[in-house]
Amino acid sequence: MEYKVVYGESPSELTRLVSENLQNGWELSGSHQVVIRRQQNRYRGDQMIDTFNEIEYSQTLIKK
Repeated sequence: MEYKVVYGESPSELTRLVSENLQNGWELSGSHQVVIRRQQNRYRGDQMIDTFNEIEYSQTLIKK
């Protein structure tokens, strides 16, 4: 059995990668995951303006 994790920076990129692998005989294993890879609070002087999040979308695949 083979195992791999595909990931992308957007839901559409992950969808494209998963679809390509499903056509090549890979199967889904579990559900997709969404994690924050990097988080940065942005300030102007002493006042916080917003938070920038770098998000990663991933899906585990197996091939029997």
